[in-house]
Amino acid sequence: MEKHFKESNITTENDHEILNQCPWCFSEKYEKWGEENVRGFESVICMNCNLIFIKNRLSKIGLDKFYSNYLTDVHQADKKLNLQRDKMYNLEFNLVNQFSDNGSKVLDVGCSGGYFLDIFKENGYKCYGFEIGQAASEEAKQKHKVWVDSFLDIEFGFDLIIFRGVIEHLPYPKEYLDKAVSLLNDKGLIYITSTPNSNALCCNLFKEQWNQHSPEAHIMHFNPSHFDDFFEQNGFRKITEFYFYEETPYAEIEEDVLKIAKAIEMKRNNLKINFESPPFYGNMMSLIYKKEILS
Repeated sequence: MEKHFKESNITTENDHEILNQCPWCFSEKYEKWGEENVRGFESVICMNCNLIFIKNRLSKIGLDKFYSNYLTDVHQADKKLNLQRDKMYNLEFNLVNQFSDNGSKVLDVGCSGGYFLDIFKENGYKCYGFEIGQAASEEAKQKHKVWVDSFLDIEFGFDLIIFRGVIEHLPYPKEYLDKAVSLLNDKGLIYITSTPNSNALCCNLFKEQWNQHSPEAHIMHFNPSHFDDFFEQNGFRKITEFYFYEETPYAEIEEDVLKIAKAIEMKRNNLKINFESPPFYGNMMSLIYKKEILS
């Protein structure tokens, strides 16, 4: 498989690695994004493809430390957020279930404890997962077939492959997407969901105060064109594009609009926006691509 990066363009410094090219299009032309670094992390935007990425992101050593207790200390730490996430699982399942068949083989990449897969299993899908977190994979294994070593070593045919809230965490996302394409059956689906959208109003207004800008974990921000171009080149067509907001458990529409209005007023008055953005329209994207039969 082709490597989508150049080792010589990465400098490792203990828990961090310094990127000197875009991790998506590999251009070496980029400029600073946002006014200030966040917890020492520098954000830049590629001048070629508009990917926003962390220039001094965590290295593998740093990521291993960060994710060592991620399931218990972050993902499952807040009971209210867990209940909200359960509602999102159902919304996102209902979206993709319109285009896939019960009984299909589904692979969830970065499946955590298998919570999203649980809903697919309840609805008759044959469920598989991939998860590198030890605690999360052990929980998922109690319910589903789960790979834990290398995603690139999986050999199987799937009808649906899910990247839910994961693609923005991957240091080299095209390697995973290439592998997913090779694992997918003809007419199969790739579902990218719960993924921050850098075209969102909040991203461009709040910049580093955007509620999706978490540089330890979200090491790059995509917009739909990144995936549209990639999948078109690989013989896919996009069959739906959706942006959950009003129907989500996070939306407080009137309060959210007031916060947006306050931020716009501060920007017009050349004042620094000093509060985090709310959930809002366009923040999170859900995209489904279908693999065509190539003649």
